Amino acid sequence: MIDPTNTTLEIGSAGCDTAILGIGSFEQHSAHLPVETDFFFASHVSRQTASRLQAILLHPLPYSTSLEHLGFAGTVTLKPETLAAVVWDIAESVHRWGIRYLVLLNSHGGNFCLNPAARQWNMERKKPHLLLIDFFTSLSEIGGNLHAGEIETSMMMHLAPQRVREDKPEDFVPTWSRADLTHLGMKGISPTGVWGYPSRASAEKGAKWFDEAVDHCVERIRTLKGAFSKLTPI
Repeated sequence: MIDPTNTTLEIGSAGCDTAILGIGSFEQHSAHLPVETDFFFASHVSRQTASRLQAILLHPLPYSTSLEHLGFAGTVTLKPETLAAVVWDIAESVHRWGIRYLVLLNSHGGNFCLNPAARQWNMERKKPHLLLIDFFTSLSEIGGNLHAGEIETSMMMHLAPQRVREDKPEDFVPTWSRADLTHLGMKGISPTGVWGYPSRASAEKGAKWFDEAVDHCVERIRTLKGAFSKLTPI
């Protein structure tokens, strides 16, 4: 892993062609997890992934699109177009270093705007290539744990147990679908901000899921870089 804040290395000429940008959020995670939970995960997963791949580690973004959580105090959100513009600006900056691949390592499920933003950029054949990876999609046994449930609580218990309050709220899985966050927001669906089973969390499960997340990111980056390398230039 290369930390660009501590080196004057000519990155492009040194054979390092990949930079990793973790994308977190600053939003409610009920009463038992900190508002920077997604940023915390983005920081740790991107650091481990960059270390495995000897990639450039960029400082993660602490804010993203959290519109569905605006009913709760503590939530800060960017507009979707703002987040897309920030990502594109960062991509243009690292391209000047000789970076060929910018990994958008997303840890927040509400960042739907990243998909069309990365798709537009790549289909226009701009550089660097944008590799969008949502590490939560790789985790096993997710069940109904959408937010502040078993998975996120377990991972925090593994990485920073002092950040988890013992008086967890009750388990809650609504009858509404995830798509209805668009209509009702999290506050209208779950008064406590929980969607899942925090009571089932454990540090052991968190260690398992964290390792799965890093393994998925490493393998996905390798696969996508291989695919991009075979594209016919236009």
